Amino acid sequence: MTRYFHPQSAESTRDRTARSGSIGGALLFVLAAMGLLVAISYPLTVAAAVGAVVAAALVFRLGAPALARELHGRMTELEVPGIGTVEIRVDAR
Repeated sequence: MTRYFHPQSAESTRDRTARSGSIGGALLFVLAAMGLLVAISYPLTVAAAVGAVVAAALVFRLGAPALARELHGRMTELEVPGIGTVEIRVDAR
């Protein structure tokens, strides 16, 4: 007895397979799990790193506009070898 390949039977088995998520989602899950394990293993280091990032963000958010106001209208010239003189001006938006 000879068996013949039927394309419809192949499609029906393909439809029964489970739909999987994206590779990016799986990678994000693995990275989040690893980050959680690192945070549990080194809580003081992670707390210090998060605190440093938050402090830097606050300093930049509060300090950048003040620095722009102080430097508003100032101009300086910078000599770049091989290019020439470059003028730098700071203007607040």
